[in-house]
Amino acid sequence: MTALPTLTQEYVFFDVDDTLISIKSMLSFQIFWYQRTGDDEGQRAYEQDLRQHLHPGASWEFLNRLYYRHFKGRCPQEVRAMGRAWFDEMRHGQAPFYHPRPLAELRAHQRAGREVVFVSGSFPALLEPIAQELQVQHLLSTRLAVHQGRYTGEILPPQTIGSGKVEALTQFLEAQGAVPEHCFAYGDDVSDFPMLSAVGQPTVVSGGRELEAKARAMGWRVIAPA
Repeated sequence: MTALPTLTQEYVFFDVDDTLISIKSMLSFQIFWYQRTGDDEGQRAYEQDLRQHLHPGASWEFLNRLYYRHFKGRCPQEVRAMGRAWFDEMRHGQAPFYHPRPLAELRAHQRAGREVVFVSGSFPALLEPIAQELQVQHLLSTRLAVHQGRYTGEILPPQTIGSGKVEALTQFLEAQGAVPEHCFAYGDDVSDFPMLSAVGQPTVVSGGRELEAKARAMGWRVIAPA
């Protein structure tokens, strides 16, 4: 008797900011944090870094590390509580929090029995409330180093930006006994290109930096946010 092929779980890897949600969670959270804490000195230093380094051609990997340096000295429990408060305020704001089309596709994948995985340079305090609402069980995101109960301002590998997303995705699939060729991925930015290239079914959400033209040249599927 011929052995039947072994079926593996199909996973759907979603970038979050500007792919699934309509805002950049990290930048939005910093504004929220400084407004709530009144840390004017910290805010000035952060905004100076943004003015100097945030531009259209900026390296997302560099900006990601720079961003978390401003977490140095913060208490993880306070950041977690503030992340929940941030989500509650943003989720019920005036603008739609989720992009309708990617959200509909996420739901369709779940109904088809596929597991959704968030892959983001953002951090768990912001991603966990989103994951809970959308019934997403897996997060591949930035992990912050802690020393003596405070963030050090450094991040732990792998850095879940650019090629680091592929490293995190590969480690996850190996642990699950799954293969990337059977998986899906969604992203909006050129920094998501490595992750999208690593799976069998990539989809680009239009509107991000430099990715849509690459996607069309590759013959990839492109969808609008709404």
